[in-house]
Amino acid sequence: LLTGFEPFLDVHLNPSGEVARALDGARLGGGARGDLEVRGRVLPVAFERAPRELEAALEELGEGVAAVVSLGVHRGNAFRLEERARSVFQSTQPDNDGRLGVEVRLEGPPERRTTLDLERCERWLREAGAVEVSRSSDAGGYLCERIYRAGLDAAQELHVPALFLHVPPVEHLTVSQQERVVRGFLQALSLHLGG
Repeated sequence: LLTGFEPFLDVHLNPSGEVARALDGARLGGGARGDLEVRGRVLPVAFERAPRELEAALEELGEGVAAVVSLGVHRGNAFRLEERARSVFQSTQPDNDGRLGVEVRLEGPPERRTTLDLERCERWLREAGAVEVSRSSDAGGYLCERIYRAGLDAAQELHVPALFLHVPPVEHLTVSQQERVVRGFLQALSLHLGG
């Protein structure tokens, strides 16, 4: 499952959603497991609705989920791998429904971390054509962190990996350029999962 987001605030073209939409249905060589198919979904920028839509997409896919990869846009020019997601959201920016992250409180551990090796993920991104790649332990306290936490929670139950990748705005890299990088990254991930 590959998710991205709709436009929000002053981001009128959100590359994360455009890439998820463009890659929906793409076939990836999955090694010993056979081919994997990308199911791309564009989520609302809404603290309450986005996790529900993620859950619905996972239910629709059933036991066939191999990984949960979520995309979101950030202000920088790098592809940024997120290490963890917290249960408290500090952003003062309202979501598209007017709700603030500080109003959201989740049960469970204060944070969850990806089980994927981020050094390896960084290498896959570079091999796929990403020039600038970074890693972060702060997913931003907004919808990106909220959906990453939902993805990590679901992935733990499904016994699959989850990852959040921040992509640059279109002013730094076009949607088609980002699509090529994400496709190459997902191909490498699928081969790893098919081991």
